[in-house]
Amino acid sequence: MPKIPTFTDTFRQNRPTAEAAGVTSNIRIPLTETVAGALRPLGKAAEDYYVKEKEIEFQVQAGELDADATVEVFNAAEQAELKNTPQEGIDYFDAQFESIQNKYKAKAPNKNVGDLFSINFSKNKSVYVNNILKKTRNNLVTTRVGQVEQKVKSKIAYAVASESNFQFDILAKSIEEDYKGLVNEGIIGEKDLELYKSNLPTLVEIEQVRFLATTDAAGAAVLLQDINNFKQIQGDDRKKLITEVRQKARFDGEVLKFNNASVVNTQLQKTLKRLRGNEANKVFGLTEEELSKFSTGDIQADEQIKNLNTKVNEGKFSYDSNYNTNTTIIQKINAGEIKNAKDRFKLPGETTEKSIIERAGDGDINDNDLNFLSTFITRTYNNTFLDQDKQYMQWFDNLTPLLQGNAFLSYFDKTYNNKASNLRQVYYKRYIDGLRNGITIENLLSPNSENYIAKDIKNVLPKTSDLESIVQSIAEETNQSEVPPRLEGETALEYEKRTMR
Repeated sequence: MPKIPTFTDTFRQNRPTAEAAGVTSNIRIPLTETVAGALRPLGKAAEDYYVKEKEIEFQVQAGELDADATVEVFNAAEQAELKNTPQEGIDYFDAQFESIQNKYKAKAPNKNVGDLFSINFSKNKSVYVNNILKKTRNNLVTTRVGQVEQKVKSKIAYAVASESNFQFDILAKSIEEDYKGLVNEGIIGEKDLELYKSNLPTLVEIEQVRFLATTDAAGAAVLLQDINNFKQIQGDDRKKLITEVRQKARFDGEVLKFNNASVVNTQLQKTLKRLRGNEANKVFGLTEEELSKFSTGDIQADEQIKNLNTKVNEGKFSYDSNYNTNTTIIQKINAGEIKNAKDRFKLPGETTEKSIIERAGDGDINDNDLNFLSTFITRTYNNTFLDQDKQYMQWFDNLTPLLQGNAFLSYFDKTYNNKASNLRQVYYKRYIDGLRNGITIENLLSPNSENYIAKDIKNVLPKTSDLESIVQSIAEETNQSEVPPRLEGETALEYEKRTMR
């Protein structure tokens, strides 16, 4: 067989992509003639080579389309396998398969490539269909068994809650009929039926425990600890149920604490509002009869609020605020150490525990602080709110250097503590209002945001020009020009309390 000549570079634009081995030829092909036509004079071998080359080219192009389409059809098959019935799965897949096939066939550069793609793409359809049928049939069985099991659980729950002997008398027979339905449908066999029937007493006792736990989860957990109680519940079933009721007990406990804190907070706020009266900066004490209307139902909290009212009636309530003390209390609240305004705790240097309510009016916590702290507590029971408030407090802490200004000025300005505490509460309200309106934390706390809560910060910052008047005030009160020295071993907080009151 003669060797097939190659073409010179002059005619590379009209030759097949791959060159065959051979010798160089000076053959010239008219531009108006196709390559295949031009090759005919050279013999059938050259023509066959070109045809084969085009076939390979079509296969490559079709393969690229098939690869891209396969990704989409695979995802469609996965979605189809999740359907509840085989019919739903197949109907869904057929529609998706046709859509994907038409989409990529339309991308073919010519009919030959499009036809090749369709043929290759359709080869694996049966594999997808078989897998879908298998999975959806399992789904169908699972769904049907789940329906019966849920029906059985509902019947048991109703019988337990009714505490009716009649309901228990008909319970076993009714449930057996439900299980026999699965047998008749060919889903389970006779052995499975017997297994379901033997497990019925366990299901009943489990429901009895859960029913008890709805009102006394802690009591249910204690009963389960004794193996002589609920003897039908054994092994892993018993362990899982103990874990379940303990979790509910803890949850119920937290709910109870939250409800108690919420009630105390609500009634405390009402009391404070009533104590304030209608005149600004004047507090009116309540009579014993009036105070009884704001009872929380908590003996400890009611006693503390009663003592607070007495403090007001006797004119012993101070409206001073200590910013540092409030900050320490806020930190304890965030740490979970204080769950209620009535809870007693110690601050650094203290030997006696006192609650937030008991500290109110003693020079560290005023009426506004008390209202703020009690509200702040109730938000800690929600993890989202807790995280939000932690971010706010961190942001406000970062403002402290600005609020302090001149260190001497901030330390001896008697209004500084009140101003700082009040400002923290004012910005906090803006913060919470902003969150409720759907504004993000980033926008509320960013100085570059139009929603920044502290746009007016410059108006409240201390001024060095106030230094002279503050020093003069200190001199008049102490009759000395020097700052009192700190005693040996005295903390900054102790020094502040001694020299500023």
